[in-house]
Amino acid sequence: MTNIGPGTPALIDLQTPDEDASVQFYSALFGWTIDAQNPSGYRYARTDKGAIIAGIRAAYGEATPAWTLYLAADDIAETAQGATVQGGSILHGPVNVPGQGGVLIFAEPTGAITGFSQPEPGYEFASHTPGTFAWAELLTADGKADDFYSALTGASVTQLGDGEHYDYTIWTPAGQQVPVVGRLRTDAPAGWRVYFAVDPDVGTDKVVEIAAALGAATLTEPNDIPAGRIAILADPTGAEFALLTPTPRK
Repeated sequence: MTNIGPGTPALIDLQTPDEDASVQFYSALFGWTIDAQNPSGYRYARTDKGAIIAGIRAAYGEATPAWTLYLAADDIAETAQGATVQGGSILHGPVNVPGQGGVLIFAEPTGAITGFSQPEPGYEFASHTPGTFAWAELLTADGKADDFYSALTGASVTQLGDGEHYDYTIWTPAGQQVPVVGRLRTDAPAGWRVYFAVDPDVGTDKVVEIAAALGAATLTEPNDIPAGRIAILADPTGAEFALLTPTPRK
């Protein structure tokens, strides 16, 4: 489970034009158990102990199918004010969601849709086990996103690569030693890429085969990076996501 401190991932959710298709796909791929719709039309995938893995919700209008990352906040109202001051545009909230806590969704200055969550007591976010959240990176053409999120969360930013040919940064929440999010400069539309952990006994290549049989498209074939073996896919509705079989820690 994630230690949900400020700036730490607290939730991921999928906006989809076809909830039933998305529920069927991810349940088959990762073995998720997914709640029936709650009164707001939202569904949660949960572990057998009740921790939240992800949310699934209907896309608004013609919104592009996509995964969204929510970072934890100590004070959701203060975060909303800060996001506005820093150039973000509030899209939803802040509101209180029973079973989760305060929630805020906004468009940040580089164009990505991002959420913040103020978890209520007892809330648990499942991560770093097979089929759950492993990593997320912000895809954006504008490195100023680093300053925006650092100002909101107090996270420190570390540059990887030369910042020109390869511009990747990692964000480490205040008081922590391990980075939790990355930012990659790309010409693609701004948005989040969410990685799901893969069981090393199964491996990324096998999960890609299973996903393809379920209707997913492979955008980037399995390949090795320092963090592990990854692949980038698009689910049957077109939402992009990634897989990561982590490199064993020495």
